[in-house]
Amino acid sequence: MSNFLRVTQQADDPPIALWYFNSSFATVRLTSMIKLSRAGWNNIIIFGVMGFILLINATHENVFTANEPDNASQAIFGDNAVMLTLTINQQIKIERIGNTWRAIPNHLSGQALAQMMRSWQQLSAAEIPEQAHIDQQLGLTITIELAGQARPVVISLFVDDQQLLIYHQQKSQWYQLPLPLYQQLIPEQVFS
Repeated sequence: MSNFLRVTQQADDPPIALWYFNSSFATVRLTSMIKLSRAGWNNIIIFGVMGFILLINATHENVFTANEPDNASQAIFGDNAVMLTLTINQQIKIERIGNTWRAIPNHLSGQALAQMMRSWQQLSAAEIPEQAHIDQQLGLTITIELAGQARPVVISLFVDDQQLLIYHQQKSQWYQLPLPLYQQLIPEQVFS
């Protein structure tokens, strides 16, 4: 029998594992528990905790997303859409000048205007069924020109008691947003 590795014990040591590797096949025989030093047990605990953390991190997304409703938000203007101009009720026009924005008339400028336009560019909402009880005359008409599109996107904003509704006229589709988002999309300074 040719042994590749043989771990033996001293007479006064507790029993340890004996590993025999036979040339024809490998056999492992465990005679009793392994004696480890304090550093060895610390390493086992550390690797066990790290393994548990990795297991939790690998499965946490599946645990929390399994119960969410299927009405996921989608980008209203497309994921890579670049806005060139935004017109509110044909009274206020906001246009892109390089990397900045300019409002005509100039009621809003600088960082507040940039934040407003960032909110419009990142706008995503959940689709909802047709809203027959909404009067189309009461909404704000928003016209948005996007780069690479010949026709502007026309949407209407409606403020309800608990929600903000958007009607995309080209798609004939309704979307629902939380009401506090209205202040980000149309700040009070726009109409002052």
